[in-house]
Amino acid sequence: METKDQTCESRIDEYLAGRLEDILPMYETGELNHEYGLCIDYVCTEDYGWTGPDYARYQLGWGGPSDEFRFFADGTIEYWFMDWFDGAHRDVSEHAWAQWLREYMPTSEETHGYSRS
Repeated sequence: METKDQTCESRIDEYLAGRLEDILPMYETGELNHEYGLCIDYVCTEDYGWTGPDYARYQLGWGGPSDEFRFFADGTIEYWFMDWFDGAHRDVSEHAWAQWLREYMPTSEETHGYSRS
C-alpha cells in the first residue's frame, strides 16, 4: 500500500482495525497483555506547551507512524493516528472494549507528585 501521499485521515480506520485484531482477544479474556504497546502514562499538556485537557495515554506505536488511545477525565476515549506533521482521531468512547481499557489507565490523582520538568 502506498502511503507517501495519503493523509492520516485516509489511513486511520485501517490502522485502528489492525489494532483491534490484537485488543479484542484481550478484551474477551479480560486480561490486558502488558507487553503489548509501548507505555501507559499520563500526559500533562502544559508540559508540552499544548492547550487542551490532560489525558491518560496508552501508546501503541512511535516513530512514523505512531498511534495511541487517549483517555480524558470527561469520559471521552479517542484513538489517535499520527504521521509526522499530520494526525487524525476517532472517538471510540461508546465501545465496551474501550471502556475496559480505561480501567488500566492512570488518573491525574495517581500521577500527582511526579516531577514535571
